[in-house]
Amino acid sequence: MSSLQKMVIENILASLSVGLMVISQKGKIIFLNNSACEILGLNIEEHLGCGWGELFITDDTHNIEFNQVIIDAITEQGVGRKHSVAFSIKKEKCTKKLSITSSFLTDEGKTLGMVFLFEDVTDFYQAEERERQMLSRNVELQKERIAGLDSLAQAVAHQVLNPTIVIGGLANLISKKLPKDDPLNREIKAISEEAEKLEGLVTAVKNYSTIPKANPSEVKIELLIKQAIEKTNEILSEIGENINVKLENNIPFLNVDRDLFLSAIVELLLNASNFTPELSTDVAIKIFKKGDVISIKIIDHGLGIESRYLPYVLDPFYSTKAKGVGMGLSLVKKIVFEHQGKLFIESEGKNKGTIVTIDLPCSNNDCCSEND
Repeated sequence: MSSLQKMVIENILASLSVGLMVISQKGKIIFLNNSACEILGLNIEEHLGCGWGELFITDDTHNIEFNQVIIDAITEQGVGRKHSVAFSIKKEKCTKKLSITSSFLTDEGKTLGMVFLFEDVTDFYQAEERERQMLSRNVELQKERIAGLDSLAQAVAHQVLNPTIVIGGLANLISKKLPKDDPLNREIKAISEEAEKLEGLVTAVKNYSTIPKANPSEVKIELLIKQAIEKTNEILSEIGENINVKLENNIPFLNVDRDLFLSAIVELLLNASNFTPELSTDVAIKIFKKGDVISIKIIDHGLGIESRYLPYVLDPFYSTKAKGVGMGLSLVKKIVFEHQGKLFIESEGKNKGTIVTIDLPCSNNDCCSEND
């Protein structure tokens, strides 16, 4: 190598923003650049040729992580290993966060030493930590707001429900005492019907606000779906309707709160029936694993949803039905949220059916593994 080439290489290495340190097989520091000195608090003239252990292993507690990374790299002779460790210079109060990459220095197959690259990522780490703390705080604030709204909803529901029951009861009592041809019967009937609607609304709000936190356990998914179908048909039989479900599933278990998830599936099946004009509703349920997500799709061929209504179907109190308070899908959404999942509603338009998808995280690969 010519002197010019050597000078160019030395200048490049010296001007690198990343710290570079080379340690010989005997543990001596045989190369340092300016950035390494700045990051590690060293001096080229003073410390070049010193044993790295003499400089860094000064006691049993100082920079333990850093020293262990160097020792492991030398002992295990790993290539391209990257670590993130804390490092502090004794004269300075602040602790840095360093990214360390190690590799070999070889010549014709012979190992001459170890090469270490040091990058000070303190600013990046602190920014990331601040962002993590902000996100954590935002999550806590959101939980506090939700808890506050739930408490408010429960209080309002309690205060409104009792007078509503009294109004409805009195209206019915007056109606029974009036002659059948009395003109007041029409007004009394209207009061009774509206009181009943308000009672249903208050009950729905109360049920929504009192949904407990999920307590997941291993549940046989096919048994859960079977129970949901039975419960749905039990409700529908009262109005002369029924639902038929075709299940496609190759996942044996799910980690869910059995009671909460059962009520969510029942609500979705009832919703499918409500938007199917026939007395008998055909529904397909497909359950499958994709990556780390379990997807549950409930597909009906009913009235569908027009695109202009899709953005609002999960909103509380939104309903296109003449009867009902529009809390069913909101309740399902909250239950899915309690399981750290996501709920999606799809429809190609009027009379083209609806697809409801529940995506759940699969944290236990054994539990939610596919059947062979």
